Amino acid sequence: MDDASGGVRCARCERSLTAGDRWCPLCFTPAPAATFAGPVATHRSDDVPRAARVEYRQSRWTGSSVTFGPVGRIVLTLLLLAAVPLAFRFQWVVGVIWTFVLVPWALRDVWREVRVRR
Repeated sequence: MDDASGGVRCARCERSLTAGDRWCPLCFTPAPAATFAGPVATHRSDDVPRAARVEYRQSRWTGSSVTFGPVGRIVLTLLLLAAVPLAFRFQWVVGVIWTFVLVPWALRDVWREVRVRR
């Protein structure tokens, strides 16, 4: 609605609006002459359309940019296990630490699943 001075007033709270206002600054009602193109674009990652998403699967047998393929994983496993008798030659404490701490830790990292595109 127009006021006596020729300006525009808010339809809900009757506050005077300036010519460039798209919203009432008091009650956030759209201004009468405002035109809107559509919803405001967001930057949330879950707003991506379903067709644009890349599908992934988990695999232990496929190499990626940070892991070995199956041949590298098998070779590294054999090398880690072959070093167990060598570790016991130095001292039994080194052998125990190598066998029961370092080898399982390394095998967990070598054989972890990686995300691979379908």
